[in-house]
Amino acid sequence: MPEAKPSSPSILKAALIGIVIFAGLLFMITAMNTEDLLWFWPVFKEVPVDIIVHCYGTDVEIQPGQPAFEQVNNAVNRSLTGTKRWDDLSMSDVTYQDYQTSPTMMTIELVYDPPVSIHSQYAFFKDVNRLIIPLDGRHATANAVFGRTGGFTNSGSYHVGSTAPIVTALKEQGICSKP
Repeated sequence: MPEAKPSSPSILKAALIGIVIFAGLLFMITAMNTEDLLWFWPVFKEVPVDIIVHCYGTDVEIQPGQPAFEQVNNAVNRSLTGTKRWDDLSMSDVTYQDYQTSPTMMTIELVYDPPVSIHSQYAFFKDVNRLIIPLDGRHATANAVFGRTGGFTNSGSYHVGSTAPIVTALKEQGICSKP
């Protein structure tokens, strides 16, 4: 008696089940490695409790309820939404101090309470209290985003497509312009 051959639909069904199982395992492995079930979600929609612009040696604080707060926060969220690349460029304590006091640099520092996470396929910047984004000066051309947790700088940095929306929002609101 001839042996029955599997039909084409059953082979296709088995292949699809195998692909689904493989994709599910890949998703779960990445989620466990990043400690983030939403690692694939590129959207950043967080609201800080405070925004500090270190504007060429002068600090400008923008708090919730002030007219510029929403526009500046939306610009930050636009910049942090999308593909982000992580690398080992880290911010030292000396650089952090320079960002806050230098008359030749502009940075924006966002304070979050409770801490926030940046979703990505990397296991970094989970539960950060502060995000520091250089806008003019050291590391600004790299579109770097640094994080701090509990008073300590996080390892590495994310790099976004552009920080130009933030600079534009700050200029439009009259908060900071290059002298």
